[in-house]
Amino acid sequence: MTTSLAPRPACSDCDLQAGLVDVEIARARLLADVHPVRGVELVSLSAAARRVLANPVLATSDMPPFDRAAVDGYGVGGPGPGPFQVVGYLPAGAGGLPRVGAGEAVRLLTGAAVPEGVWAVAMQEGCRVDPHSGVASPTLLQDANIRRRGEDFQAGEAVLEAGTRLDPRHLALLAAVGVGDVAVRRRPRVAVPSAGDKLLEPGMPHAPGAIHDSNRPMLAALLRGMGVEILGLGLLPDRRSDIAAALERASGCDAIVASGGVSGSEADHLLGALHDAGGHGSWCAVALKPGKPLVFGGIGTARCLFLPGNLVAALVSGILFGRPLVARLTGAVDGGLKSLPARLASGWDRKPGREEFAPAMVGPDLVVEHISKPGSARLMPLVAADG
Repeated sequence: MTTSLAPRPACSDCDLQAGLVDVEIARARLLADVHPVRGVELVSLSAAARRVLANPVLATSDMPPFDRAAVDGYGVGGPGPGPFQVVGYLPAGAGGLPRVGAGEAVRLLTGAAVPEGVWAVAMQEGCRVDPHSGVASPTLLQDANIRRRGEDFQAGEAVLEAGTRLDPRHLALLAAVGVGDVAVRRRPRVAVPSAGDKLLEPGMPHAPGAIHDSNRPMLAALLRGMGVEILGLGLLPDRRSDIAAALERASGCDAIVASGGVSGSEADHLLGALHDAGGHGSWCAVALKPGKPLVFGGIGTARCLFLPGNLVAALVSGILFGRPLVARLTGAVDGGLKSLPARLASGWDRKPGREEFAPAMVGPDLVVEHISKPGSARLMPLVAADG
């Protein structure tokens, strides 16, 4: 098998094994001609989490829509300490009062509309109230504890851009600007099969020489969290004709992300089955550990990404390649890995030539301790890791 991607030549001053493709180059090739799916849906705000915004959202009013008290206290009519004669009481949601004059104050609760003439709002904890002389406050800067109208955003301002993947913060903002239904992109349909005679469905009794399929639920959850519809193709046997038939059935999806059957042995049939089904694809050796072998391709409307069968390799490849592929299909502007500079708690002995990923614990001050050897297929370090 050969790769259609041109690897960078090995050299004395770079950490890349001869004949392997750099991770960034491989990812760029995978995404080169991938475009967002077509179709827009109108969904309620309660159903919009993880969906991708189809159009920019403009504010229809100022936020806050009026001057608001930021604390419980007293709106005073001047800069001095007073005393100020209390002329009214205004809780949140109540109508406004007449203008507050010099030497006057109004009792305000958090969120209440601030009447004209209020210099600042004094926190109640710092005030002294006398039923005869009024309220005395500390000397305040003008506008203290007042959220002025439009200080967050103003009417007509773009508050969310198209391509935003909506999370709880965005839903709060949409609700605040009065959006009840939101236009989002259609969810891509992604088929996630696993290939291999040795695999059992989770929950089935153990059998000699067989293991339960953990890749499929892991990859499905990894991608479902990006707002896609997961279609199950089940477990595919190590028979090329059966795999080809399954791939053909999934050819109307937007993507097929499979694992297993890409290492190049006589039992690995995914790439050959893809060609048999009328699709196209090529094998690629990526400078990645774990997860060197990958297959990129397509069939019908579906983009194909076939990952290694080793669970940790499938997870790493799913993060590095599967998530960016799905992000591009959803039209989201995010999807890339975010990294932070950190310091290793101890050394790391490694063989040059491939970019390595291993589960790690992130401690105070971004001190990182790797808790498993790179390339290890152990599951417990994955569960314990937070980086």
